[in-house]
Amino acid sequence: MTPRGVRAGTAVFIVTVAVNVVGMKAINRGTVVTTPVSTPVRSRPASASPPPTATTPAPPYPVEQEAVSLVDPSRDTPARGDVPAHGGRVLATVIRRPTGRPGPLPLVVFAHGWNVNPTTYEPLLDAWAAAGYLVAAPTFPDSANTVPGSPVSNYPEQARDISFVITSLLGGRAGPVDPIRIAVAGHSDGGTDVALLALNPAYADPRVRACLSLSGEIPSGVPGPWGAPTSAALLVAVGTRDKYGLFPRSRQVFEAAVAPKVLLTVAGGDHMGIYVAASPEAMAVRHATVRFLDIALRAQGATSATSRRLDPAGEASILVTGGPSG
Repeated sequence: MTPRGVRAGTAVFIVTVAVNVVGMKAINRGTVVTTPVSTPVRSRPASASPPPTATTPAPPYPVEQEAVSLVDPSRDTPARGDVPAHGGRVLATVIRRPTGRPGPLPLVVFAHGWNVNPTTYEPLLDAWAAAGYLVAAPTFPDSANTVPGSPVSNYPEQARDISFVITSLLGGRAGPVDPIRIAVAGHSDGGTDVALLALNPAYADPRVRACLSLSGEIPSGVPGPWGAPTSAALLVAVGTRDKYGLFPRSRQVFEAAVAPKVLLTVAGGDHMGIYVAASPEAMAVRHATVRFLDIALRAQGATSATSRRLDPAGEASILVTGGPSG
């Protein structure tokens, strides 16, 4: 498939939801060698709202950031144009932490798209952290635009990078993590990375209880099968006017899933702005992703009776209906 960049815009929303989210116990995948290096970046409020008091912390939480370097020596980084391949994979990772929320914290690992980097997605990542989630956003050594050489697509290794970050952070590198409340999310090519974790048994991570594939697809050239049963809930989101024609291909991700699942369709929506713009519609989408995380990662999961709670900020243009799980 052809790698994709980003584009901003606004949209009206239609949401189709299929729920019955089932929780599962997390399984630690074992020890992976890491070399973490911490570099403070910045601290800033994630919202104009005043921070919670010391006695009654509640969202939206102020968000603090930290940069860490996670190194996996067991896998290689491919050539990027004139830059040769080399051993090991270095994942420069920005950690967003909700201040004032006691741990262990639920974890969201985010995969960025092709020829961009995690800073492109700050409004989305801040929304999750302000809602109480520990958010880890690695920069992929293959596809990022901040690494020497020309970006390349490498879905299988990036899917493995996501699992590697989970393993690294479960060791407490960024503070206590709740091992039974772990989610993965990604946009564009990163959404395709998440589709591998959600649908392909060769990449599935049993520790993950929620997957968010935002404008992603089932990648060509990667062997199946696709749609193996999983207990991880899946949210698929896409705009009907995605510049890369991903509307039908993202729907294929949703249709292939044999799991509790949600399809969020943005009528007239573009490729990128529906997630990060300052418009009321984009803020409503971010609200919907937070509600999905809240429901999918809670102890008892979700039922059909709670499906309407995914209604993004009560927008009148949003339709929420139920559907089959695969």
